[in-house]
Amino acid sequence: RGVPRFHGDRVGAMPKLLLASAVLASASAYQLGTPAGRAPRAAPPPRMQEAATDFGLAPGQKYGPTAPAHQVIKPWSNLETQEGVQIIKAASNDLRQPLLDDMGNDEITVSKDSIHILKHHGSYMQQNRDLKKKSDREASYQFMLRLKVPCGEVPGALYRELDELSNKYGQGDLRATTRQAFQLHGVLKGNLKTVIATIANVGSNTYGGCGDINRNVMTPAVCFPNNPAYVAAQDYSKALADLFRPMTEAFNEIWLDGEKAATVEYWQKDIAKFDLDKIRTYDNGHGIITGHPVEPIYGRTYLPKKFKMAITVPGDNSVDLYINDVGAVVIMEPDGKTVKGFNVVVGGGMGRTHRKEETFARAADHLGFVKEADFFECMKAIVAAQRDHGNREVRSSARLKYLVHTLGVDGFRSLVEKYMGKPMEPWAPLPQWKYLDWMGWHEQGDGKLMLGINVECGRISDTPSLRLKSCLRTLVDNYGVDLLLTPSQSIVLRNVQPAQKFDVEAVLREHGVKLIDEVDAITRKSIACPAFPLCGLAMTEAERVQPQINARLNAKLREMGMANDDFVTRTTGCPNGCARPYMAEIAFVGSGPNVYQLWLGGSPDQAERTGVATSIFKMPLTDLESTVEPIFAMWRSQRNAPNEALGDFCHRVGVPTVEAFMESYTEGGYKTMAPAFPPIHTGSDAPMATVGVAPDLLTKVEQEAKARGMSAGALLDAIVREALEG
Repeated sequence: RGVPRFHGDRVGAMPKLLLASAVLASASAYQLGTPAGRAPRAAPPPRMQEAATDFGLAPGQKYGPTAPAHQVIKPWSNLETQEGVQIIKAASNDLRQPLLDDMGNDEITVSKDSIHILKHHGSYMQQNRDLKKKSDREASYQFMLRLKVPCGEVPGALYRELDELSNKYGQGDLRATTRQAFQLHGVLKGNLKTVIATIANVGSNTYGGCGDINRNVMTPAVCFPNNPAYVAAQDYSKALADLFRPMTEAFNEIWLDGEKAATVEYWQKDIAKFDLDKIRTYDNGHGIITGHPVEPIYGRTYLPKKFKMAITVPGDNSVDLYINDVGAVVIMEPDGKTVKGFNVVVGGGMGRTHRKEETFARAADHLGFVKEADFFECMKAIVAAQRDHGNREVRSSARLKYLVHTLGVDGFRSLVEKYMGKPMEPWAPLPQWKYLDWMGWHEQGDGKLMLGINVECGRISDTPSLRLKSCLRTLVDNYGVDLLLTPSQSIVLRNVQPAQKFDVEAVLREHGVKLIDEVDAITRKSIACPAFPLCGLAMTEAERVQPQINARLNAKLREMGMANDDFVTRTTGCPNGCARPYMAEIAFVGSGPNVYQLWLGGSPDQAERTGVATSIFKMPLTDLESTVEPIFAMWRSQRNAPNEALGDFCHRVGVPTVEAFMESYTEGGYKTMAPAFPPIHTGSDAPMATVGVAPDLLTKVEQEAKARGMSAGALLDAIVREALEG
């Protein structure tokens, strides 16, 4: 890692730039290569087209990437050049242009520059890559909309509206994302304004669903209104979503004809107590507030790249806390009723590029603890540090994780403390993390129930065998339920009356929706990104092959007598990591058509580490079974405890050791390898009494026992004991 090199004489130049920026307000003072208060140097030969473009501060703005409030040595300066998206944002007039003009023409697409601005409004332009003819693909341009729904809360009324919109203007389905939001696909440009306006007028929005700003804030998908810690996590998540929303009026001007939405966002009632307008503009005098007339925190060019946050409670890692740019853990006072403060993690992120080792997946570091009274200022300080110092020269290195990695967590903490104007406290001890998904029935604590239902790959649609979309609409219309979207692409129905429990189950079965005890553990713990046909970055399939992968992994485990084992598995169509594959125990990352890079060793609780890439870079999907068999065989025969998870095993022995075993393994070799821990049989295999069992049932019992590495008698004994004793 060493001491990063610094360009030219920047160490001496930047303090002068900072000093001058406090007194010079004209935009010309912040031109590229012209530090404020200094005569322009001879312009170096342009390295890129944008090298002659203004990306400095706006009139009146004091702090930003070309004039940081505090100095740190890093290998990029953001002064001489910035990558293209930064130039587009700088010229956009606070996220208006050229999108405003493009939305006024009759083209079915928007311009290249507008694509980047449109993301900040919550939409991506896509085309159907399944179409083989270029002319057909060019005629298939459409738009995906991503809602921003803090905590994944989707009131029944919003779901009803989205259901209608997807049928009328989309492709007839919805998709639950890995960040607790809904995506609506297939919207044509001519309908985009109608759809966005409708969503806004029902009390939701899309701005901030994408773009170089704070994205949807994640929280455990639960409804525990009488649990102060969970309530605090949800309230503060909503508060952060509002605190870091873009303040520009561009959204209203483009999509609502300059008017305010007909309905206030439904989560505003929960955060009125915070007075966020005051918190947003409060200036502690340490460089957080930019001086920009519209965006007090973000400034002219917003953040270098996407920014992700999550808040949870001790022990509950349903949010994949360590993949976020910033994560927070609610710490309660001993009375269990009062919020003491928050543990804070920084620098997580999944995106990387194949064969470019300077890009990497990273689990967040423990930054420290802040008291509740300092929490918002700490979050503002972290955002300001990334705003001023994040890499705007190379987009693939723009996320906060690269700044934290470059400075080290101690160096980054020191920087944040300068913006805060006070030190952070040491990390508060926490219990062990657990990966929770909140599936099945749970009591809310207010006399009502919530029910988690598994949604494989997050796709909410109707097929002949599974009519999930219609099912949810029936439950919303007839039973008054609201939805919570989970970080694992599934759904929790909340506010179910106990008297309606069995009616709700009947509706689910009528529509082909399985209850959680009917869903195998591999499927339950798997997620995948959409990939083909609409994602422009996809190298191969993900969502459309994940069910097949799950079935084949299950079949291989059963064949090996390991049906009682399971693990977290994830599949993506490219290395950008939208489905968080690098945290999985075993993951398949698209590296080309029908081939995947194999990753191993993530934590079963998604805690504090990533997995490791194996040397298997292009595994054909047809080789899935022959690839995983030796891994499972080694795990089965060499684990150090009956419950040692696959990810923990691979992490303990190391991926090189696993690969050496794979190299020497012969197909079917597991049959001669004794399991390290044979299944513990309840009772004796010798019959104490005889019980009549129908021949066909006995055959099934014997098959299931073999799949679990047990005798038929032991399995029957376990089944009966569980049924009678619970």
